[in-house]
Amino acid sequence: MVHRAASFDSSVQWNLSPPRVRYDDAVLRVADVAPRDLDAIAALADGCGARRTTARRLRARLDQLPRLHRRAWLARVLDDIAAGTCSVLEHGYLTLVERPHGLPRAERQVGASSADGRPMLRDVVYRGARSRWVQIIELDGRLGHDGPTDRDRDLERDLDAALDREHTVRIGYGQVFDRGCSTAAKVARLLQLRGWEGHADPCPRCA
Repeated sequence: MVHRAASFDSSVQWNLSPPRVRYDDAVLRVADVAPRDLDAIAALADGCGARRTTARRLRARLDQLPRLHRRAWLARVLDDIAAGTCSVLEHGYLTLVERPHGLPRAERQVGASSADGRPMLRDVVYRGARSRWVQIIELDGRLGHDGPTDRDRDLERDLDAALDREHTVRIGYGQVFDRGCSTAAKVARLLQLRGWEGHADPCPRCA
């Protein structure tokens, strides 16, 4: 297919054979023409997850491409990815569950160690004042949670958290994209049981 590009010269790596579009530009253009928002988020999150670029690099390049159709929306998604939402599911949890319902702002991609010393990351971590309580939310998307080995690893992570007196719950696609409002109410109640003194706010989608 033939495409017109105003920034063609700066988008191409001429030193390669054959010449090709720069990785950051390709990711942004795929996200820009994606048929669904979820597909666009996946393109950006996967691009960063492949370790070939970062959300901040994509954000800087986005500022140099004024003709993208959904540029402002892509900028907001990249800001969220830079803050730690590394998948479609994690971004959905932030934008459909946590943020619109006034839940406390969580820490994301928090470094931890397993019982045998292996490094790992916690998806979402809520902490009480002076860390008197900790609630972990693990977001189980399809990637990395399918096979028995992956499932065993996840269960081991939960057991390690319990040893540290940290509570873990696992949330999937249905709870975020189909039942985000009820999930927010349940997470709020869970945090209240841990010691949070706030409450969930209704969003425009709440029944």
